[in-house]
Amino acid sequence: MVKNKIPDDPASHINKHTHSFKVLLHRVKRLARHKLGYPVSLLSHLGIISNKVFGIKQGSLANILLNNVGDPFKDSETSLMEVKKHERMLIRILEKFYGLAKDDARGYVTTGGTEGNFAGIWWSKRYLINNAMSTLLQTDDAVKLQMKEEQDLLVALAKIPNNDYFNRATQLQKILDIRNAIAANKSIVQQLLTPTIFFTKDHTHYSVPKVAEILHLNIRPIQANPDGSMNLDNFKKELILNLVAYPCSPVIVVCNIGTTITGTIDDIPGVKRIVEAMQPKPNFTIHMDGALTGFVLPVLKPFGNIKNYFAELGVNTLAFSAHKYLGLSQPCGIILSRKFFFDKAFEKAERSVEYVGNIIDSTVTGSRSGLNVLMFYNALCILGLDKNINKLRKMVTENLENAKYLYAQLVRMMGPEHVEVPYNFNVIFAKPSLALAKKYQLMLRGETATICVLSNVTKELIDQFINDLQLDREMTMSTTKPEYTICTLTVDHQKSAIDLFTKSFCDSEPITKHLGIKYNDYQGFAKEVVHKAVKDGMSVVAVDQHNHVIACVIAEDIANPFIPVLTQYPKLKPIFSLLDQLSEPFLAGKKFIKGKIAHIWIAIVSAEFRGKGLSTAIDMACATICMRKGYDFAYAEFTNDISEKITHHYKVYELCNSINYNEFTDEGQSPFKGLNGKAAAYIIGIKPGIEIDSLPNCYSVIAKVS
Repeated sequence: MVKNKIPDDPASHINKHTHSFKVLLHRVKRLARHKLGYPVSLLSHLGIISNKVFGIKQGSLANILLNNVGDPFKDSETSLMEVKKHERMLIRILEKFYGLAKDDARGYVTTGGTEGNFAGIWWSKRYLINNAMSTLLQTDDAVKLQMKEEQDLLVALAKIPNNDYFNRATQLQKILDIRNAIAANKSIVQQLLTPTIFFTKDHTHYSVPKVAEILHLNIRPIQANPDGSMNLDNFKKELILNLVAYPCSPVIVVCNIGTTITGTIDDIPGVKRIVEAMQPKPNFTIHMDGALTGFVLPVLKPFGNIKNYFAELGVNTLAFSAHKYLGLSQPCGIILSRKFFFDKAFEKAERSVEYVGNIIDSTVTGSRSGLNVLMFYNALCILGLDKNINKLRKMVTENLENAKYLYAQLVRMMGPEHVEVPYNFNVIFAKPSLALAKKYQLMLRGETATICVLSNVTKELIDQFINDLQLDREMTMSTTKPEYTICTLTVDHQKSAIDLFTKSFCDSEPITKHLGIKYNDYQGFAKEVVHKAVKDGMSVVAVDQHNHVIACVIAEDIANPFIPVLTQYPKLKPIFSLLDQLSEPFLAGKKFIKGKIAHIWIAIVSAEFRGKGLSTAIDMACATICMRKGYDFAYAEFTNDISEKITHHYKVYELCNSINYNEFTDEGQSPFKGLNGKAAAYIIGIKPGIEIDSLPNCYSVIAKVS
């Protein structure tokens, strides 16, 4: 009688792989008791550090380090607390899923899409260079011989008498010819070592141009079609131009299998046809950035019935994220390639790690989470992909039906002209309020919002969202909005802007009213500010149908600030002292680089138009103008909490300083005593993708601030 037999039922493959995890846990615990060599303390496994707060049980596979180092197809000889066997099984499942022949897939589990793209493009560069190795070596040898010939010609030239003009001229021509030949051959070597990468501008994942920069590749962005896919006419044009400029440069084409916003899938067969039709045909490879949709490519079948998604499409590498469609709780993904491609890419590799068993490290990170590998493998088995694609196909079908359901609900509410389903899971519609977008974590771009309909998006959740959206629209429509146009502040708006400026601050601004500032005290200051703003060309106004300014935002380059002459408007001195103290932590000790930080320092809205969103609209319009002029950040002071709320419309912002009016002193006086509220200063990232860490690039330190 056979003991411990796995039951033979429809779920037996799940029972089998679950049982393998129990066996693995027993083995790993035994290994942990004898671990001496590697610099890992196992504090979580020992219970010294508890992970219970995260729901991780003591003594579980999730509570002990599982470290896969280097190529998963080479086990470590002594670093045995690894799960490369499961990583190989995972790759075998995907190998069959994408139609590759048995044992024809190579790759490894990555930390996500960025690392997958990095590995795919890095491997592509190695592959293309190794493919051209014989030409490289021959050309390099030719350069060496030509350089020796050049030296011999120079020696011979030195022996020719200075008055032997004919022979000296002949010799000099030979030297020029050999130098030109050397330069030409060096150019060939450089081109062979520097592939050109093509990708769709503004729609390919941001990691691709970053990786291209790190790997020193030539970059050729391609225009997009309206749906975000690669424009093949522009690709063909750019490819021809590149071949004329760099005839020996190999080519890497990055094709998208589902862009983030539109879900666009590039025409990979079309890309392949264009490259192969070139005369001469360049040495090339195609990388697929699968992101979300790459995982379900064999279910969606955008290119028809294809057996092998690598060979038939001319693709050598594919990366996708496992935390997207598969929904794993940890960011991770995979890079896959064909075996011949991988072997060629690393045939000259000498990057072995001796202390873990002479493993060739073909990975970007080296050490990788074994737990992510197990979770990834577990997910594939639960979906039954080790057997067939039936369960996955059913899930995808349900996703697509729910996307159609959401589309129909939105069309009924907004009309078909305001809703679209460009590809598969993504539904795009007119942007709702920011509060609703935050509640449902919508993807916003411009005036549109995107919902990605995956398995978590049920019809019940869609109905809940539609009800909230209806209420949101009713509230928005019930608020009367003024008719206005936002434009750059010009000389035509000067008088109207100065009048609004003076009236608003004297009648409505708390600190100005507290000081008893009158129109004639303030008007001279308003004139100077507006005149400079017109010259700077960075400020905006909102004008009504009669071209009368109803709102204004003043901006300048922080490297070229307005400097008030206090003797001309002495009653404003406490206000400027307040602003000086407020800005000191950020401004002191720095010399700012022009064109990097915009100073947005005055925002005013006519009294009858307040509370209608106009302040936010012109603030963001001003920031947009500054961003288009090349500015990365905006520095802004706020003297009331209503204006301050604009900061929350940006992903990157940081409070620099705040001062309570009651606590402010100037030369021993408290000019705002009894006034509630505060002034605050913020630095805001206005350039898409900018991080606060980039701020030091905008200035140089000229003095240490105590």
